[in-house]
Amino acid sequence: MKRILPSYPLFIKDPNFSLWSPSEELNKSHVKTWFGAEKKIYGFLKTGRNAYCFMGNAEDFASYGVIPAKQTDLSVTAFSTDYTFKAGNAKLKLRFVSPLPPDDLELLSLPVAYMEYEIEGVENSEISMFVSGKIAYNDIRENMNKSVRGGVIALDGFEAGFVGLKRQLLLSNNDDAIGADWGYWYLTGETAYLADVADLGAYLAGGVKAFSANGEDKYIASVNHAKTGVIALGYDDIVSIDYYGDFLKGYYLENHTIGEALEYTQKNHKAIDAQLDKFSADLKARAAKYGEKYETVLNASLRQSVGAHKLVRDREGNVLFLSKECDSNGCIATVDVSYPSMPLYLLYNPELVKGMMRPILKFAKMPVWNYDFAPHDAGTYPACSGQVYGLNQTKTHYHGNYYKGGFAETHFPLYQLPASFKVYNFAYQMPVEECANLLIMFLAAYKFDGDISFFENEFALCEKWVEYLVKYGLKPENQLCTDDFAGHLKNNLNLAIKATVGIAAYAELTNACGKGETGAKYRKIAEEFAAEIIAFAAKFPHMPITWDTDEKTFSLKYNFAFDKIFDLGLFPQSLFESETDYYVQKCAKYGTPLDSRKSYTKSDWLMWAACLTDDFEKQKKLISALERFLRETPDRVPFSDWYETVDGKHWYFQARTVQGGCFILLLNK
Repeated sequence: MKRILPSYPLFIKDPNFSLWSPSEELNKSHVKTWFGAEKKIYGFLKTGRNAYCFMGNAEDFASYGVIPAKQTDLSVTAFSTDYTFKAGNAKLKLRFVSPLPPDDLELLSLPVAYMEYEIEGVENSEISMFVSGKIAYNDIRENMNKSVRGGVIALDGFEAGFVGLKRQLLLSNNDDAIGADWGYWYLTGETAYLADVADLGAYLAGGVKAFSANGEDKYIASVNHAKTGVIALGYDDIVSIDYYGDFLKGYYLENHTIGEALEYTQKNHKAIDAQLDKFSADLKARAAKYGEKYETVLNASLRQSVGAHKLVRDREGNVLFLSKECDSNGCIATVDVSYPSMPLYLLYNPELVKGMMRPILKFAKMPVWNYDFAPHDAGTYPACSGQVYGLNQTKTHYHGNYYKGGFAETHFPLYQLPASFKVYNFAYQMPVEECANLLIMFLAAYKFDGDISFFENEFALCEKWVEYLVKYGLKPENQLCTDDFAGHLKNNLNLAIKATVGIAAYAELTNACGKGETGAKYRKIAEEFAAEIIAFAAKFPHMPITWDTDEKTFSLKYNFAFDKIFDLGLFPQSLFESETDYYVQKCAKYGTPLDSRKSYTKSDWLMWAACLTDDFEKQKKLISALERFLRETPDRVPFSDWYETVDGKHWYFQARTVQGGCFILLLNK
């Protein structure tokens, strides 16, 4: 079977509803969450006396005479993963659809994903899916009752089985590689059941459906006889987000029930398909000039990026698009995660960029954040409890232990602390990085939707942040930045470029709101910074990593990107081309290293570097390396953005929203 991705998205909606297949053949392994927890989901096709397994590890049921269906095809689009199987005389086509269009907030937040099926070649058949009750909780040792309850509800023309923990502890953990221990899961079918593992065996061995469901190891089941149909999986988390003390429901479930969501999907899945197909066709047309490999990269990125967020609204009705910093610390609304993911959302719905920023802007105005620079994050998913990065641990322990210590915990509401309480350690902040990120994001949102009021309402904050960049941005002190995996750097040139672009962004924004004198002042400063950087770069065949190193070092200067995209005119195209020439020269099998200190790279920044050049052949070299990584990395995890360029092994990052940054080439004119 031809490999396309390291892991295949099946049912993806948000960080707690994210299920993947880690192999090409759907029936050779168990379905996993984005963080690798096995969730037993099985699919069976019965024809005559034979039962075939098409989903989940088929070996689990070999003793029952179940035959592994033979997979014959696999393909991936922006919103679907499609399979074809041979099962005796039957041909089975499956399409796993996750409706996540950024330009339709109702559909994006609909808490349902679905599998469409089509059976050919046999007269009588029965297709079923069994979902373990363990989908409803984290399988870790805790002093918590992990028993589930469940049942079946009748809806309009179909049934739905449901399952969830008997003890519901809403928003009961703030952590990284962990799911929700609350809410209820639903599975639809012509008929639905609550069963146990013995019932499942009896069904496979003899077709028995008089399920007792008396055992502890429960399943919800869907059984269907129609030749074509849809099986939908839904999740009602009841409460999605703690937003500084406000408990918020998901955007769709604010005004609908989960039953309505399931009914809408069941009745309208073909219309949903048509809408998603139209989006995919548009995406394909936009990506065509960069080739099929780039389209593969975008298809690998879209569901992952959108599905790493939860969409809600605050008390005033403003959209909040809250990311989880998956597999890097679990933070919510992290600025240096939102910034790289931004290109996808600028293309299709800049309101979502504002939705990323609002939690940070709110926290930055709270007394506990008494700094002149921007915060890093707003808490740990799913709680906006105040920044948790770089806490001062000398007086107390503010946040929960990682669950690997034995328990899942929640954070203290840091946002309630007074300004006099020293919460944060300055040595672990990212002041230049985050100030520039946010100013560039403000300009990006304005450029794509024309609404300057969003910036005007936050003028006081931005005024502080631009001044911070003026004071400290050109020659940054030794400090954290988003790329400090190989160690912190003083005089980081890429960070200086970001600060320069951030100052110019502020100048553009102030001009747009009628403050021409202020705009001219900061434009002059940005030009002076740029001139100094250009003069320094002219001394070398390529730019070093810092102000105090030479051409023996290098780094990806991806922060040039928005100077080019927005025609800010700070740096010449000739500099972009000479830099890209060097990146192509240094490109290993799976990409160009992030900098000269180590051989690993970041996929998002690799595409940002590719957008700097006007030469397609240079872009093609970098795109091809990334697409090759997807096909050949030995680690079968959702698209990692931090990986080795020599052997393709991933480091710690997977399933992160930053892959939205891979869309940046589509922002080029």
